[in-house]
This record gives sequence, structure tokens and C-alpha cells, in this order.
Amino acid sequence: MPVDFSSHDVSVLPALSRSSQAGRRNTARRGYPSVDKMVVGPRLVRGGYYGTGMVSAVDPVMAGDHGGLAGAVTRGVLKRRTGGRALPFSPTGLDVELLRAVEAAAASLVPIAIVLPLPGTAAPLLLGAAALIGAVMRERSLTSQAAVVSPHLASRILYDQLLFKDQRLADYIPRTAVSVDGRPRVVGKPRRDAGGRLHLVSDLSRLSGWAACLSGIAVDGAAVAPGELRKFLVTYATVPLVYLTADPGDPGLEHVREADGVVWGWDAGSLVAALDRDVPSQYANAGPLVTSAAVLRHASRSEVVVVAPAEGETSTLDTALSALWERIARLSAVSGVETSITQGHGLRWTRGLFNTLSMLPISPARYDKHTGHGPYAVRLGEAVSTARALARHTGREAAGHWFGVADALSNALVAAAREERLTHLIRWAATCVSEGRRSLLLVRNSAARVALVDAMNEALETPLGWGDWVRVATMAELVAGRLDTSDVREIRVPGPLPRARAGLLALPPAPLLSVLTTGPFECQRALRQARWARSALRSIREETTTCSAPRLSLVTASTRHLPETDVRLLAGEVEVLPMSWPRLPGDTGQWDPFDARIPELLRRVVDERGPGRDEDDAPAPTRVVGGLAQAEVPVLAFELHGGDRDGLLFAAPNDVLTRRRGMELQRVAAKSLLAGDFIFLVDHDARRDLLGAVIAKLSETATYAPLAVLVDFWHRRARLVARSGMTYRDILRRMHGTSITSEQAIGSWVRGEVNGPQDPADVRRFAIAVQDRVLLAQAERVGWALKTLQIVHRKAGRWLSSQISGADPRPNETLIDVNLGLRVSDLLDSVTAHTVGAVDRSPRTVAAHEVGRLLPRTDE
Repeated sequence: MPVDFSSHDVSVLPALSRSSQAGRRNTARRGYPSVDKMVVGPRLVRGGYYGTGMVSAVDPVMAGDHGGLAGAVTRGVLKRRTGGRALPFSPTGLDVELLRAVEAAAASLVPIAIVLPLPGTAAPLLLGAAALIGAVMRERSLTSQAAVVSPHLASRILYDQLLFKDQRLADYIPRTAVSVDGRPRVVGKPRRDAGGRLHLVSDLSRLSGWAACLSGIAVDGAAVAPGELRKFLVTYATVPLVYLTADPGDPGLEHVREADGVVWGWDAGSLVAALDRDVPSQYANAGPLVTSAAVLRHASRSEVVVVAPAEGETSTLDTALSALWERIARLSAVSGVETSITQGHGLRWTRGLFNTLSMLPISPARYDKHTGHGPYAVRLGEAVSTARALARHTGREAAGHWFGVADALSNALVAAAREERLTHLIRWAATCVSEGRRSLLLVRNSAARVALVDAMNEALETPLGWGDWVRVATMAELVAGRLDTSDVREIRVPGPLPRARAGLLALPPAPLLSVLTTGPFECQRALRQARWARSALRSIREETTTCSAPRLSLVTASTRHLPETDVRLLAGEVEVLPMSWPRLPGDTGQWDPFDARIPELLRRVVDERGPGRDEDDAPAPTRVVGGLAQAEVPVLAFELHGGDRDGLLFAAPNDVLTRRRGMELQRVAAKSLLAGDFIFLVDHDARRDLLGAVIAKLSETATYAPLAVLVDFWHRRARLVARSGMTYRDILRRMHGTSITSEQAIGSWVRGEVNGPQDPADVRRFAIAVQDRVLLAQAERVGWALKTLQIVHRKAGRWLSSQISGADPRPNETLIDVNLGLRVSDLLDSVTAHTVGAVDRSPRTVAAHEVGRLLPRTDE
């Protein structure tokens, strides 16, 4: 029998807590392990809340309120603490339809995939929390458990702000952090722990082996590879699963269909219908679940405009990129390439490189200044050497094609150095300023963002105050919800998008998304991308209304059929009719140039748990030594034990690893490691610096968003001293008031061997000593960033040491930010500790793509 949420006052939580504890005791008597030993609460039973009739997925008046997920939100049972007050959510029509669809799918034990290409949604966490509340009310017990699989730190912070009526949910059903080894650890000190849990994990594989008893799982598509999802759906067919993705072409959708699941989504026309049913709240509230009504209105009437040169005009960059595309296509068609993992790593790197050049608004030289240091940074200036190294270490037929790719890359880099896109963007920014049009300029990654801001500030044609009207940001920042687009009138991208960002074209969170192209090749790619993305989303909405809704006994709102004029072409500021659009020859694809056999190879490369799942994170399968790329790398071999698995780690002698000595973490050269040392890996590899991973995670929050930028800014300004002609002794002598006594400390800052000064005031003293006015202007903010980093570094070291020793750290040593409820474990969930069992220093070389990764032990 369904539970009416309105019939329960706030005392229900303590009452349920007592009954849940009694239930746990009875469970233990029957011989089942305790919750802490991985037995979780009762599964969601078959049956539903609706009977056999058809229920409206949108209109709560027509449908009646049956409790469950939708009731938890619409009746104010699920709240959020905002500004010190407990406020109910104010769901939009889209929110209600989403909740009812998920609720009906869970009741029928049907997996459901939600296509939601809107940025910054907290839907995975909120659906997981709502499913947990639904299970609690059905079972009248606080022992139910659910899981949310999401890589975003915001999910962990948000759960601590959720309330069941006026009771903080985490006080009764605490969240856990599930480490790489699959063991959950309760976060914080719940007031009344009855055994219920919300497991927050960053990778679906961490639930393997114990997910069968969960009441529900919400999976963010960014946290799972297609192969993992397919395996999970087969293994845990009876666990209610919600898969959320922003990509209308996500391979995971087909896996859900194969598992007899349903797909649900919205296009622009259905958003119009959903907005018609919104009822503005007259009371203070915590806002909607997915996104604001303003963003929904933007998306419902959005259009994509491809901006191209005048008809008949082209550019050297467009010609060079077309030639590079053709060379990559020929390489991918070579017989035998599709079976080689080494070739797979090379092609994955090539795809990422091509996408970077396709959206590069500045010269490769400017870009490379901000890509960071280390053997795994992808630098454009090393691309030609890398391609030639791959040619020298492959079969005869493929070698010729790799040399062809190298030549095409050389031409593309020369063309990109002319900065043709930058000229267009400067003119566009000036127009935005003169018209008072607030806009967003999206680039591929943080290196491109910093380089572009510097270039536009230096340009003589850029108007004063352009940054007040045009914000430069990365696509990742938009997708993660760190940008407010409610007042943005235009989003501009400087080239065709990579495949993973197709959702941005399908449903932009602004009235206008413009794509800048430099000639007919890029123009046609951008047009095909936009039409494909929006058509795919319309097809998913049709599937929703004709297949998914009837199967779940739901009725969706009628979709407004909008005219298909939402993709337009402006050539030289003159609109071109579709019949006159340029055409690409043959069956050339819009996303990548690969032969049909290659995508399966790339999935194998990703599924073998190489570093990074996005092509942005695919390092070159070579190592540059003395300016020359090498496909084979001289290494030391380390036998590692502990963590969630044993294995073998290859590392070059001077590769930097994170080692624990006492309670401190140290970054040391691999050649210094000895048997018995403890080292830490991030996502099973040594390619990412532990502290760098922590900074990136911490920067996901609004409070600490500037952290990574400020730390990078400090290192870049400090490195400039090496060209100033000043000695470290001269600088130390001019730093009046500092407690530093050794000039070597200055050298360690300049070389980047340490994060920076221990005393934040030394940043200002350093800036004055070296006469750096740019650094001086930001000295206070940089000092805050470095101080924050020191605190996090110290607490991370103690927390990791406690995980090795088994001791419980003191609560104040695990808390990073009391206001956010942010803890060290939230930042280190992908880190594992390993003991060095043996070190083999005998000379050997291995393929570059095997260096820095924890590999399975072989008998060789």
C-alpha cells in the first residue's frame, strides 16, 4: 500500500530509527552479516504505486499524488538547507515528469536511461536521495540503502544539505565514501545510525560484488565506460538502475535497451510543453531539481548558428585540417591496425589532438605555455615528433601512414600559428561589448582558457572591459554546472565540437549557440554535428512518448512540434539556405575520421582502465627525451602490493611519485624508492600527481573554484624569475621581513619543486623583490590558495597514513571545510596506498603507454 507522505510528521525519523535498529538485531539473529559487512537493506519489490491505470507523467492534479519519489519533492518532504533555512524544492514540469518516470521504472524493475543534455544538473544525487526516501517510506525502515555513481564533488556536498522534512537526512542515513577497493566508509558521525546508507562512488566498478541488495542506483554517464555498464546490467538485472547522460548518442543507451530497459528524454518542443505546466512558487524555496526555469526557456527556443567565411572563401587552417582528417582516415583503414592496442593508444591520442586543433583559438606556442610540465602533458609542439616515433615502431604499411599524419600535423600547426580564429573572436567580443550582450566563450580545456584570456587582453583591438560582457570558460566547467547561464544570450565555441559534447548542440542552455568555422570543411562538419544532435534528441523524445511511457503506464505531455529551422548557416554574415550548404565528399563522418572497425578498439583501450576516459586526457604513447619522441622508454620495475590489487608498475628513473614517510607525503623520484616504502596511486596509475588530483577535485566547488587557477598562476609567475638575471640570493636579500634563511627555498619555488611559501605574506614579499606587478596585484589571493593547499596536503597525508595503519583519525583532521561539510575522504576516493614489495633496477624498455600504470602481474 502506498504511503502518503503528508500523513507523517517529523517524528517519523526517530520512530523509524528505533524500529530499524530492532530489525537489524533480528537480521543478525537470523545469521546474516551486519550492514557494515556489506549486507544492505531490502530490495525494491515488484509492483508499483499506480495499479494498472495510465498515470500522467507531468500533471500531478490529473494523476493524484501517490507518494514515492515525486511525492517526496512535490509535497515538500525532501528539502534542502539553504542560507540556514530548510526550504522545499520548487519542481518544474520537467522535474515532475522525470521523477514519475524514474519511479515507475523502479517499481517495475525496468532499467531506465535518462537523456538530459542540460549543464550542471544534480539529478543523479537527487534521484538517488529520492529513491532512498521512497524505499524508507515503503519499508517503514531506515535500513534501506542506495548508491549514486558520479564523479562530481558537488554530489557529496549536496547530500549533507538535504532534509527529510526538518530532519537532516545524513543524521539518520549517512553517506559513505567507497574507496577503490570497494569498501564503504561512513562519512561523519550520524546522530542515529540505523544501518541505512547512501553510497557515493565515483566509479561503477566499485559496487561490483555487493550491489545486488541495493534499493536503487543512479549512474552518471560520466562515471562509467560502456563496457562496465553492459556488464553491470547483465549481472544485476534485478537492481533498479537509472542511467543519466547528456549525450543523445551515448553507447550506454543501447546497452539499456538490450537489457530490456527504456529510454526517456526531452527535446526543445517537449520543454515548451513542460514549461506551460510550471506553477511559480509564492514562497521561499530551494529552486528546482534539474535546472532553473530560465535555462529551460532558453533551451526550449534555442538555435545553433554556424558562422563561416563568405561563400567561396577558405583558409589555410581549414585546408590543413581537412588534409589531416584524410590522413587519419587512411591510417585507420590499414589492415591489422584494429587489433593492436599500441595503435589504439596512438589513434586515441590523434583524435584528441585533432579535436584540440579544431577548437584552438590561439597559436600552439601560446597553448603549450599553459599545458603544464611532466612526461604525460599533451603538448602540440611535440606532436610531429610523436607521430614520427610511432611510424618508426610499427609495421611497414602503417608506418607510411603515420609519416603522412606527421606531415599533415606539421602543416596544421603552421596554419594554427596564424591565429585566424583569434581575429574573429576579438571582433565578436567587441560587438558583444558595444551591444551590451552578455556572452559565454567556451574552449576545450583550462590551458586554452588561460592562453586565450592572455591573448585577448594583449590584443590592441579588444575593448576595455570586454571581460565584463564575455566570459571565457571551459566546456567541462559548463557541463559541471559551475557557470550561471540564466542571463547569457549567446554561447560561442571556436570550432566543431568533440563527440562527447554533442549534448551541448542538442539543447544549449542559452538562446543562441554559435560555432565559428574557418572554411567549408569545418563548416560542413559543424552543420552535420548540429543537425545530427538535435535530430537524435527528437528521436529520443518520440521513443519516450510512443514506447517508454506506455510501457511504464504513463502519459507524457504533448510535444510542441517546432519548425526545423533551429540550425542556421551564416556565411560572411549572410544567411545561406539549407539547399546551398556545402557538402563533404562520400560518407565522411561528422565526429571523427576513423574506419568503422576502430571504435571497438578505442573502447578496448578505455576499458583496460588506461588514464582518463575523455580524449582530452589521452597522453601521447611516446616519451620525449632531449627533444625527440621515443615509443620505447627505459624504466625501473616495481612490484606493488595492497590497495585493491597487486601488480607491476613501470616508471622512468626520474618520474615523480608520491611517497609516505612518517605522517608526511613527499614527491620523490622513482629511483629513490626502496622495498617497504608506501606509495600512492590515483586511479591505479602514477601519471597524475596526488596533490594535483586533490586540487582539481577541490576546485569543483564554488568556494574553491579559483584554487587551481591561482596555483597555476603562481607557478607561471615564479618561473619567469629564471629569465630575470637575478640570483636567488638577491631575491632573498630584498624580501624584507621574511623568516626564510636559505636562498635554496627561493629556488624550489622557481623550479616548482614545492607548492610555494609556507607564509602567505611571502608571496607579496617575493613579488616586490622581483618587481612583478602582476603577481603583486594578486598576492593576497595567491597566498590564500597556497595556504589552503598546505592545509589540505597536511590533512591528506595524515588521513592516508591512518588508512595504512588502520587507526581512526581525529574528526578535526578529516574536515576540510565545516560550512560545506567537505572531508578529506571526498577528495581522495580514487587514491590507493601500495607497499613496494621489490624493485628491479636491471636495464629494460617498455612501450610508453605501459609506463606509469599499475599492470597485472605476469609469470614472465
